[in-house]
Amino acid sequence: MSISTPHIPAQSAFRRIFVTGPWLPAGAIATGYWNGKPWHTLTYPMFSRADVQRLCELLPNLSFVESRNAVRHVEGSRTEWFDAEPHIVDGKLTDLYAVGFGWGWQLARHDTVPATHRQSLHVMVRTAALEWMQALADEDHVALCAYASFLLSGYIEQRLECRRRLDLSRFDAVLAIASQRLSLPGAVRIAVQSSEWIAVVDALTYLADGEEFNALPLQARRERVIEAMLDQLAREAGGV
Repeated sequence: MSISTPHIPAQSAFRRIFVTGPWLPAGAIATGYWNGKPWHTLTYPMFSRADVQRLCELLPNLSFVESRNAVRHVEGSRTEWFDAEPHIVDGKLTDLYAVGFGWGWQLARHDTVPATHRQSLHVMVRTAALEWMQALADEDHVALCAYASFLLSGYIEQRLECRRRLDLSRFDAVLAIASQRLSLPGAVRIAVQSSEWIAVVDALTYLADGEEFNALPLQARRERVIEAMLDQLAREAGGV
């Protein structure tokens, strides 16, 4: 007797990205996932169910059909389906949808991401640090806002050392810098896409000393911590 087991896909290096296309309303940006393969006209982003719901708000001919667990695109008499595909994202089995295969999605550059985008933080970085991050992002064909998020995720994971108990002691230096306001001559403002790591950043914002820092709104404290992390990353990993 043989016992069959459900197929679990291999771990994929999915990263969050901003994408756009001429079929979206002017200036609209969508969020999705990308698995790190070279980007070209036939490559397509993957979208989570939450991403799909936002896409449906932007595109009236797109809808999510719960009974089929799929996305439906209707154009005239033609109906196209984008079925769910299971992938491992951030260690969890997640349904992703390859909406718009062959549509010619494009990566949205960081400077076109609206400042009001609800998943973005805006931080200041030194010119040398920006050039280092931008070169890495361009090499991997990823928008800077998403690549900065990827760098932060790795930085935080490395310091947590995948421990079961949350230990934030290895962030003391970053927290001290953030609470005193980092000096960044010639700094440039960039967008950084928020991801799961924001929970650790939030925890850090409540551990800092300094009345001036603690009096800031949460978003400002988050951005100060992220500025310190990115600057330390650029110095340690990039040597700039």
